[in-house]
Amino acid sequence: MAIKSIAKPVIAALIITALIIPCVFAINGQPLASSKKNETHNIAIAELDDLSYYWNKEWLGYSTDLYNEVTSITTTYSQTHDYVFGVHDCNDMAIELWQWLKEKGIVSLITVGNLGKSNESFLECNHAWLMVYSGEGSAAAVDVVTARVYPWEKVSKNPQLKQYWEGFLYEKPSDLLIDFQGRW
Repeated sequence: MAIKSIAKPVIAALIITALIIPCVFAINGQPLASSKKNETHNIAIAELDDLSYYWNKEWLGYSTDLYNEVTSITTTYSQTHDYVFGVHDCNDMAIELWQWLKEKGIVSLITVGNLGKSNESFLECNHAWLMVYSGEGSAAAVDVVTARVYPWEKVSKNPQLKQYWEGFLYEKPSDLLIDFQGRW
């Protein structure tokens, strides 16, 4: 009788453990972190409103100047770096421009998503860009491939730009690389 009373909790624990073990996906035989949000290293978009840590507070009251500086740096970067699919593409360029901005004291977040799809899953991501938040928390998307900077205000004129505000945000390249190991 004692064995039966112990067996039920053990079996229940094994079933629960089996249900919560994370799934690991593979692409071309390479493991990829799970698409479940809490199992990736990205920052939840909802957290940005509460975490002014990612805002460029030094530029508080100077959003236009920040936008102009980011545009200038992005233009200079694009004039000296070429996009080569599979060799030096969007993820490489986003990481490099992230570093350039960081060296100038500008905080940016690396973002990955799918500009052609709304509510994309982690596995459907196929493009990388940067997001820069002003001291007030307003955002601008920086597409390193096209060398374009899109402030949030432009979304009302071009709703397709809203796709830049969907995706997975990363504080630093190492977090992105952990999640996308073997993929890009």
